[in-house]
Amino acid sequence: MKKFKRNTLALAILGSCLSSSAYSAETIKLGDDVTLDWKGTLTYSAGMRLEKPDEILAAGSQGDANFEQHDLIGNGLYLLLESHLRWGNSGLVVSGSTFYDDVYQDDKFSSEAQRWHGGYTRLLDLYAYTAFVLGDEGYVDLRVGQQVVAWGEALFFPSISLAQGPSDAIKSYVPGTEVKDILLPEQQVSVQAELTNNWSVMAHWQFNWEETIVASPGTFFSTSQAVGHGAYCLQALPDGTCAFGPRGPDITPDETSQWGVGSRYRITDVTELGLYYLNYNDRIPMVEIDIMANAGQFPSGGYNVRYFDEITLVGATMSTSTGPASIGAEVSYKDGAPALVTAFEMVQPSKAEILQANLNAIVNFGRTSIADATNLTIEASYVDILDVEARNIGIPGTPDTNELYYEDHSFAIAASLTLSYPGIFESWDMSIPLAYSNQLSGRVITGGVGGQGDNRARVGISFTHNPTGIQTSLDYVGYYGDPDVDEAYKERTLSDRDYIGLNVKWAF
Repeated sequence: MKKFKRNTLALAILGSCLSSSAYSAETIKLGDDVTLDWKGTLTYSAGMRLEKPDEILAAGSQGDANFEQHDLIGNGLYLLLESHLRWGNSGLVVSGSTFYDDVYQDDKFSSEAQRWHGGYTRLLDLYAYTAFVLGDEGYVDLRVGQQVVAWGEALFFPSISLAQGPSDAIKSYVPGTEVKDILLPEQQVSVQAELTNNWSVMAHWQFNWEETIVASPGTFFSTSQAVGHGAYCLQALPDGTCAFGPRGPDITPDETSQWGVGSRYRITDVTELGLYYLNYNDRIPMVEIDIMANAGQFPSGGYNVRYFDEITLVGATMSTSTGPASIGAEVSYKDGAPALVTAFEMVQPSKAEILQANLNAIVNFGRTSIADATNLTIEASYVDILDVEARNIGIPGTPDTNELYYEDHSFAIAASLTLSYPGIFESWDMSIPLAYSNQLSGRVITGGVGGQGDNRARVGISFTHNPTGIQTSLDYVGYYGDPDVDEAYKERTLSDRDYIGLNVKWAF
């Protein structure tokens, strides 16, 4: 009986090594106990802007001004390839992607924007793993290489998991996008050990550091001219000449000082508690301005993109279930995380102590009066800046300041609802995804959806052809509220960028 139990646990962790390829298109047997699973996914994606650019927003954002009403904001082909080589209890996982987007193959975009938004190839996962039985009840899963490690229970507003690797921040602009869909792999060693049926421990150490991907200046979702690939100046003339604040070298952290440990304990059959400690370097770009740089020259001033380092995080989680609902909670405390302070109309980043609490639920209603299957995911997130370090704003003779540029708190909610109709037509399944998010109060750098009052919605319809697996979806995404650019904590910089998107996906 024990042997069966141990083998089941080992197989469970092995299967999780490549969950996205569990239904791979082909399995090739290479020898005794050696197999290669692989699959590919080809996607065509297009989007069109629905609103005219707001005059106020377009004046401060080249990305807004570059796209007129009914312009295409994307028109590209995307290819994802995944493979999983297995031998015994060990294996190698490799995945990569490439794409080409015609919209950004245009000289009105910088060469960096053309590359990073118009098409490039990148390696995603590349890691080896092994799993083995530990004692009578446990197992160990060890992975080395480029992989995603994500702890915590957050669904829409990441905290613990966001500290564990880079992410694609551009995807987060779409309402209903979950944390798991924005996280990117990092080079690291990770280990998870189930010591007993109820108790597991985990750890990871990273030997590389990559920044979070943000929109390049001039692209559709860009709201800043100072960060992203191709950013070079705080204020530029119409011909592109920098008039003030050329970009200096980025201030990046050490690549090998990031690590974390954690433990989870199951206190009942359905309830689990977790504790975590991380030492990490932030991946969100912060603009640090030096107005005294290049004095007497043209252009004067300057800035650096800074990534804060040596941040500590202590976190706790809880997960349980009741009836059709799975409930999760996450609390984290960060010391040394970035916040923005201001004085004399200048803004600078500074270190802060930040508390974040998330509460969420996933509810499977099953068959209802409106759908054959109904699934709801909902989360609320509260962030409190407990303290911020006073610093000089960069103007000689002025005192240090700890006045926050935004607010000292943030409260936001997000939800998604999926209505499913399998077999609605012969050989066709249909689903209707709905999503909504709202920044109810305050604003901080992370843990919300924009300025206070910012609310966003997505309404879609998707069809899947079962014989071929081809999936076609059409989505409307809306960003609501006035820009309110006069008050920083109420800024809604995407409020004029409603769009519709078409996606056709084929897995082979």
